[in-house]
Amino acid sequence: MSWQPKWMKNLNAEKMENNVKHEGIVQSIEGLNVTVKMTVNSACSGCHAKSICGAADSRDKVVVAQNVNGADLAVGDTVTVEMRQTLAMKAVVICYLLPFIILFASFCLMYMVSSIEWLNVLVALSLTALYYIILWFFRKKIEKKVTFVVTPSPQI
Repeated sequence: MSWQPKWMKNLNAEKMENNVKHEGIVQSIEGLNVTVKMTVNSACSGCHAKSICGAADSRDKVVVAQNVNGADLAVGDTVTVEMRQTLAMKAVVICYLLPFIILFASFCLMYMVSSIEWLNVLVALSLTALYYIILWFFRKKIEKKVTFVVTPSPQI
């Protein structure tokens, strides 16, 4: 067996039962990184998180997933891309909930301080934009924690 980083061994050892799963097609392979084009299908219509999931908003989404099982994959293969549900919820909190809280709280605080509405809105939007800029600077660190795992789809 080839050497794997500790975080990959942990991903491999965890049960993949309560995961967010999407089918996709392998576009490219570079070492353990597999670029997958996911086509959102009708399974999203039954998902309780479809309104906040970025994958449900678009027809095609390209992600880089980890081949932690060392499966023999080739370009064009159909695969399943999985993400632990807990990580998916953390991603939703980071991308949607925290910016909303920053926007709402900063607007309310500014409203108490100033009666100039356009200034209140400008400060609230500026702080939210600053949050996204800070998030962008930490994207590499976040990418290490929020990972996708790719497995071959069962052949019918």
